[in-house]
This record gives sequence, structure tokens and C-alpha cells, in this order.
Amino acid sequence: MQIIGGILGKKVADIIGAEHVSLEEIQFPDGEFKFRINTEKLDSDVAVVMRKRANESINAYLVKMYLLTKTLYHADSNIKLVMPYYPFARQDIQFKPTEPLSVEYVASMFDPLITDFFTVTLHMQRKSSITPMFKHAKAVNISGIPALAEALPKVENAFVLGPDTESIVWSKELAGLLENDDYGAFTKERDIDTGEIKITAKDYDFEGKNLIMVDDMASTGGTSLLATKYARDRGVKDVHLSFVHPVLASGALEKLRAANPKSLIAANTLESPISTANVAPLIAKYL
Repeated sequence: MQIIGGILGKKVADIIGAEHVSLEEIQFPDGEFKFRINTEKLDSDVAVVMRKRANESINAYLVKMYLLTKTLYHADSNIKLVMPYYPFARQDIQFKPTEPLSVEYVASMFDPLITDFFTVTLHMQRKSSITPMFKHAKAVNISGIPALAEALPKVENAFVLGPDTESIVWSKELAGLLENDDYGAFTKERDIDTGEIKITAKDYDFEGKNLIMVDDMASTGGTSLLATKYARDRGVKDVHLSFVHPVLASGALEKLRAANPKSLIAANTLESPISTANVAPLIAKYL
């Protein structure tokens, strides 16, 4: 089997002993691009393992992945597709009938072309499983939390917390991997008039604890900054911040660093300065 992709694809190929094949990408002045797969002959079985680059828009990444998958499909390859960060997953229901059901539309783009689909810690809040979105391909949502557990430093007297109630699933999983009994989540409330966010965690005793914050993604960094301030005001000593997907909107990294964390890590599902937790071994297990 050939593994087609960039740095992450190379890591996966090295683990499973497969041939790694890179892409040559060409950018045109109007923003369009094309690519060439750097091989004279494609195998009948291929896996595409490619993450979004730091300077690449999510829209360009999605189009590139579709064109690449379609090219391999027309070459009669059996395709396993790995998109570590799933584009457009936030829109997992139609809030209004005139809005797109984006998460399912993305699945339908690839489903007829591939045999297997893999993503990491899919950011869907209102759907329980990725599987029903794919009618032809086998789909798996791989947890990226074990990569964070592996990369975090040893923390004594730790309290593992998610920055909002939805993230308690991640704090529970991470606490279990770290063999830690103390876990939970902050409560986040947004003022409907001002948009101001307030963080509370009334039932937790933080005095003398070391906080490990965990979430599926870091987007603006604002909630994490508020949560760490709240915890420090109530006696937390050191703070460790960990995220699966470092989305990192403009200014987000500066906000996270302003929290003065003892450690700041994310997985390498996306390219970023803090992508130190390696998900390649997790992906390799499925390929």
C-alpha cells in the first residue's frame, strides 16, 4: 500500500512500513491550484493521509482533498482517506431550513469514492456517530486524546478539566489515561445581550491543585484564558493546556500563552507551533 501525503503521511508510512508518496503542488495567480502525485505507478491500494497546512484555508484544503481522491478513484485505486481535521463539522444540524447541513454534505463528497474514511476527534456536538453519514465507506472517528496523554508532562496532584460542559467527555477520557480520579468541566455562560462569556465551576476545590485543561480544539483561545484565570483565582498552582486540533484563529496563540501555562500542547492533526502530540501511531493502527 502507498501512503500519499505530507509530513503526517510520512510519519504514518514509516510506522507501517509503507511507501510514502508526496504531492507536487502548483499555485496559480488567481488562487487555483493543481497537483501531481509523485509516482510513476499507483498501487491498487492507497491511503491518503494529509493535514491542512498552517497557511492553507480550510476551503482550499477541502477542494484539494476532493480532487486528489477523485484522481485516485479514476485511477482504479482502492482508497482509504484520512482527514485528521474534518472540515465544516460545526454545522451538524440545519438551524434554519435555508442553511446547509455541511457535515453531511462533506461526507457525501467522498463517500462514493473511497472504501474507508478516518478522522480524529470529530467536532460534532449534536450527532452521536460519524458512521450513519457514510453509506458506502466504513467510517471511523479516532480519538486524539491518547496522543495528548502521551505528550503531557507528568503532573502531580492534577485536576483534569474541560473549558465547558460539552468537553467533559474529553476530560474524563484524559483523566482515565492519566490514571487520575479528579476530572470535570467548567460551565460557560454567554450573555445574550452583550455576548460576554462567564466561566464558573462552583463544585470544585482547586486549592493546591495543578490544572490540566483539555478540549477537542483551540479556536480563539478566549474561553481557555478565562477558565485558567478563574481557576488560578481559586488556588490552582500550575496550568497545563492541551487540545487535539490547534485551529488557532488570529491572536489565539497569544491568548493561550498569556495564560502562562506550564505546558501548551496540541496534536499534529493541523500544522501549528504547538503541534507536538503525535497522532500518527493512532492512525497507523487503523491502516
